[in-house]
Amino acid sequence: MVGLEIRMRKLFERGKTFVVALDHGLVMGPLKGIEKVVDVVKKIAFNGPDALQMTPSMVKLVKENFFSRSSPMLIARLDTANVWRQQYKKYESGYYSAVYSIRDAIEAGADAVVTYLVVGYGEDQVEGVNLDTLAILRREANDYGIPFIIEPLYVSPDNPDSIKDPELVKYVTRLASEIGADILKVDYTGDKESFKKVVDVAFAPILIRGGPKTKNDEEFLSMLNDAIEAGASGVTVGRNLWQAKEPDKMARAISALVHERKKVGEVLKMLE
Repeated sequence: MVGLEIRMRKLFERGKTFVVALDHGLVMGPLKGIEKVVDVVKKIAFNGPDALQMTPSMVKLVKENFFSRSSPMLIARLDTANVWRQQYKKYESGYYSAVYSIRDAIEAGADAVVTYLVVGYGEDQVEGVNLDTLAILRREANDYGIPFIIEPLYVSPDNPDSIKDPELVKYVTRLASEIGADILKVDYTGDKESFKKVVDVAFAPILIRGGPKTKNDEEFLSMLNDAIEAGASGVTVGRNLWQAKEPDKMARAISALVHERKKVGEVLKMLE
């Protein structure tokens, strides 16, 4: 599968990879920071990210950011679930659904695709639908030679994001590995020792999820740094970047931390 190898090598060209997630609208609506997609993408696209993660529909608004040889790669979000919409209506039995196909992603110019594996909420058959859908999408991705990224999350009705318990993160990481993910996008467990064990059970490179907005920039950047030191192959960030006071500066700071391995104290000065 030459195409898969080429795309993977490009994504990890600089050793580690830095991805910006902008697809929250499909599950959470117009969050602060991404209400005006054109504006935020213009601020961050050429300030260090290796790839931007968004829906194929969003690409239509910001396509010019992918026209040049120096443009970031595109990772297309294919699916959604209602677990994160508590602000509007709490889920009951829950649902999971694919919204886009692999062909939709390729027609939008995608270099990779990303899907959820949501475990622990709603009725058991919802997980079954999720697994069936991922199996179909993974086979299609393999046919087209496009990297298939799985974002495995363990959730519960009383948790607005996802559960970071090391044993549960290990469980869903291994489950996603067995399904056949080319890349895994997982929660950081809170400390380097427990996260190393997550990396050990995975079959594919791990990118950590940036997660909800942290208390401050130092906490956020320290988390990214610790994850990389523990074996993560890169980071995927969202709210902590595009909800920052100056997203362009934050993008450059994250790039310096991930690609140049500058210390947290050094990159914090870049935000001043």
